[in-house]
Amino acid sequence: MYSKEQITKIRQLINNYFDKGEVFDKLKKKIESEKIQIDDLDNEKLTKLLRETNLIDNLILDIKHLDEIDEFSKQNKQLTFVDPDRINYRSVSLRIYKGRAFLDFIEPQNQKLQLYLSFCGQRFASATVDATVEPEFNELFLFDLRTEAQKANVDLLTLSKLDHPIELCVIQIQNGQRKLFSQKLIEWRFLLCYGNISLNIELPTTYNTKMQNERKNHVGILQIHLELLPKTGLVLLPENIVVSQLSKEKSVINQISDRFHTYGNAWWNDFKELKLSVRPIKLYSESQDGIWRPSSTFIRELQSVRGIMSPNHAARFVSLIPMKTSDRGPSGDRLEVWHRFPTFLALKGGDFEDHCLLLCSFFLGFNLDAYVVFGSTADRPHGWVMTRLQKPKQPNQKQAEYTYNFWEPLTGHKFQLNDPKVPQLYKRIGCIFNHKCFYANIQENDSVLRTDLNIEDYTKWKAVDPNELSLLKPQNFQLILLRQTMHADELEPKLELQLREAIGSYRKIINLATRYDEKLGSIMQIALANYETEKITGLQFAQTEFQSAIRTYIPEGHTFMSFPICFNHMNIQKMLEDIKTSPVGGEVLTARGDQTYHAVRVKMEIYPEDIYAVWVSVSVRFHKIV
Repeated sequence: MYSKEQITKIRQLINNYFDKGEVFDKLKKKIESEKIQIDDLDNEKLTKLLRETNLIDNLILDIKHLDEIDEFSKQNKQLTFVDPDRINYRSVSLRIYKGRAFLDFIEPQNQKLQLYLSFCGQRFASATVDATVEPEFNELFLFDLRTEAQKANVDLLTLSKLDHPIELCVIQIQNGQRKLFSQKLIEWRFLLCYGNISLNIELPTTYNTKMQNERKNHVGILQIHLELLPKTGLVLLPENIVVSQLSKEKSVINQISDRFHTYGNAWWNDFKELKLSVRPIKLYSESQDGIWRPSSTFIRELQSVRGIMSPNHAARFVSLIPMKTSDRGPSGDRLEVWHRFPTFLALKGGDFEDHCLLLCSFFLGFNLDAYVVFGSTADRPHGWVMTRLQKPKQPNQKQAEYTYNFWEPLTGHKFQLNDPKVPQLYKRIGCIFNHKCFYANIQENDSVLRTDLNIEDYTKWKAVDPNELSLLKPQNFQLILLRQTMHADELEPKLELQLREAIGSYRKIINLATRYDEKLGSIMQIALANYETEKITGLQFAQTEFQSAIRTYIPEGHTFMSFPICFNHMNIQKMLEDIKTSPVGGEVLTARGDQTYHAVRVKMEIYPEDIYAVWVSVSVRFHKIV
């Protein structure tokens, strides 16, 4: 028996099925060929015609497939598709059953695994499962193959030329820390020949897992099943068409790679002839799959990314992704690995390079003239993003003039070039690049203050031929951000309660009692609402109202102190430690006097990918005892 929900889906499927023009065209031709008059049609004759044209059989197959999906959903499996009638459109069904030979998890270690998949502007995440030798994933995903422009089915021959693998990323989670366990690009196009394929995928080692065991080639096997939908009316391609297409693509990629390698070597030799001081020239960088690739290929113009509404929102979003210093290799050197955007987001953290690449790509999507800058701070390599704003041209002015802004990806702050903070933050500039160009700094003095940023001046910047760069295949595809699954209204009161308990325990240790003022906490909400908006827009609101509320509430002769701080984590002990070590925060926590009351207020802003800002305000009012 079908449930009410299933019956509704079936009815909708039938309506959508018969709404398709091709169904009525087929039925009309059958009626004309049988020379049947419309007035003579009854239910029995119509049903017979539908059966003879296979229209009912096709519909039943689609309903059976819907039944399979519902059954899978009943077992609490992940099902991802957008519209109820999705299965009428060309799509790829990917079932992931279980893993085998995950030998890193022979010993129980309270670890979890999570899968992330990306394909044609679609991204999905699985539920977390226990990390065992044979982890039970049991997930079902549907990927839409329709074009965004037409939202119509694409013929299989055209699909055979879609050089876009399914990106699979396996994340290992322990004590809240996330590591890349394995990653794989799945070639799906043989589905166009067979309709469905079952595979045992070997998951290769990564820079993380290879460090643990140099002799390992793979870390486990994943059992998957791919299917091309809908099953009905498919005229599959001969295998040789897909084989030929893949061979052509590989040949072209190899030719372009060899060509750029030859060009890059010559370019680098020319650069070395200049005998300049040592500076970071990142012509190539190591990708997450262990292959050195041209740095420009890691940047992509990211257009229309839902959830990122402006360059300022992009800077804020990227700055909230936690900074995670790269691992060290056996020699102690930093393992400088550049991740693809989906992996960076799945890891929920990365080094400054990952932040730079993503922020620059967001800016390019807003049509900003944006570049990644690689150089150094006073004591270490560093990168940031530069944007150029063209000034209005004056009459008879031949060359364009620009104003330059530096964006710090780890904080979201923007600095004009003449800002006195710039030379304090950034010391030297080695190279500047984006997805279309690459420039090495060949000026004698490469300090930030002395470097001329006019990258079109070939006497000061050595450029890579943009025609050579244009031939290279990008490492990143168009990105979509996962919707947030966290709820601020549930988390805020929990964090407030935990912080209250932690502050109370701390004050008890130093022999101080703690009482809380609920109304003061409510007033502090006005200030907290301001902080995140100010971070993005630079504007404040309701300041007059807030100051008036505080003045009228704090008794005459009493002292009021408040300490606001922002976190991108929810570790209560770390929060307390940061508040204690701040001069103002420490004073608020240790305040003593007559009628001492504290207030704790938490405000969360949650962005896509469950990237969040936790604003905490710790306040106190008291009467000082002289």
